[in-house]
Amino acid sequence: MTSSPKNSPGQLPLWGRIQSWARLLFRRDTPWKVKAILAFAILYILSPFDLVPDWIVGFGLLDDLTVVSLLVAWAIKIAEKKTK
Repeated sequence: MTSSPKNSPGQLPLWGRIQSWARLLFRRDTPWKVKAILAFAILYILSPFDLVPDWIVGFGLLDDLTVVSLLVAWAIKIAEKKTK
């Protein structure tokens, strides 16, 4: 039986990505701006208030996914700039 190849960060399953974002959020050397963006993304997911109400089938969840994806991508981009 062969072992599976190690996944790159872009190929991690959703739960693995969430765990890596949480580690980034709680690291001491993470810039405060990145922490604020990630915290806002978490609050947006947990908040009952959305841009598009969740009861609108399909679009309600799509706006959550879009906003959180954009926020996380922005936070990762800022974090990568700080490490270079």
